[in-house]
Amino acid sequence: MTDDMTPRAAALSFALGAIFFLITATTFASLGVILPAMIGEFNWTWGTAGLGFTMLAFLTGVFSPIAATSLEQLGPRLHYALGGGVIVTGYALMGAVTNVAVYLFAASLLGAGFALLANVPGTYLVGRATPLRWRNLVIGAYLAAGGAGGVVGPLIANAHLSAGGDWRHYWFASALAAGGGAAAIIGLVEKRLTAAEKAAQTPSDEETQSGAWAPRAAMMTPAFIIISVALTIAYFCGVTVSTWSVAHLQQAGLAPAFAVAMFSLYSGLNAGARAAGGVLVRHVDAKKLLTIALLANVIGMTALAFAKSPPAAIVFAVFDGFAFGMALFATTALLIDYFGLKNSPALLGGANLAATIAMLGPTIAGQTADRWGGFAPIFIIYAGAALIAAILVAFMPKPAAAPAAKAAFS
Repeated sequence: MTDDMTPRAAALSFALGAIFFLITATTFASLGVILPAMIGEFNWTWGTAGLGFTMLAFLTGVFSPIAATSLEQLGPRLHYALGGGVIVTGYALMGAVTNVAVYLFAASLLGAGFALLANVPGTYLVGRATPLRWRNLVIGAYLAAGGAGGVVGPLIANAHLSAGGDWRHYWFASALAAGGGAAAIIGLVEKRLTAAEKAAQTPSDEETQSGAWAPRAAMMTPAFIIISVALTIAYFCGVTVSTWSVAHLQQAGLAPAFAVAMFSLYSGLNAGARAAGGVLVRHVDAKKLLTIALLANVIGMTALAFAKSPPAAIVFAVFDGFAFGMALFATTALLIDYFGLKNSPALLGGANLAATIAMLGPTIAGQTADRWGGFAPIFIIYAGAALIAAILVAFMPKPAAAPAAKAAFS
């Protein structure tokens, strides 16, 4: 078995990471920056505008398992052609918005396109293109690319608007970039593994055993359920922090610029932790990494709840940023380690669908703040949930072998 990637496989991995970076930057990371300009033009309420973000997040979760089925049934080339068509249409409609209905439909298409192009199929294809020795490292880098999009996206969108750019042009430019990225992947991906790729991916004995799982059987195991719970709690914390951390820090008496800087630090460490996971997992078991990530979540959310001074806010940003990024990497690595790369699209799709409930996190936090006068109580509750999840993961049994799945990706 060779330890070297073919040039085509390396280019494919780069293209997959690039489109993950791009669509993260221009959807979840940018929508909140562009929305004020759209609200000003159409005189929408914040509640109406917020429905678009809800549809974006909801459709991403709903289409995650659909992405796994599409990848299997259509094959990588047709799947990415479909995903590219969906997200380009979403961007184009977003740029052509004239009313709320078109806006919500466009946001829904962006969510569906995100799921079809990003985490679920991308992790599988990156893993398939990478020799086993380097697989976790490259998957970590791939996930980090998505995290980096979350850091850079708001800066790009804000720079565009600050320079006098039209918000419509931003969405049209995003459509062109996403279309180009999808086309590059379609040109690079093979319908079937080449002989060199097959040799590079000859599995170890352990992986052969894990790959015997059928997705449905895997989803019934305690390990899959616990990993899904851990991912859901990580998302509850992550999306709530993204929505309310800056406002909470300002309410605590910290300067607005400092609060924004702490969120930037959080976002940077989120991206960095994903890449670091690919390195650390060669020396530390993914189960331990996930436990550490959840414990860091406990520290980070607790610090955020009581962040009335700069040192406490820094503790929040460092620990919670690391926690979210590492949790995303470690859950992905564990699902592949336990159940095989072949099953990863279906299992990642199922886990992400379950985690869709976490999109209620910002709403729950907002209602808590309305009732109790601040966000601290819900942050403490989330910290407690992370502690319970850490204990569950720490004592989680590794699943035994199972009957072979009938379906396989071509």
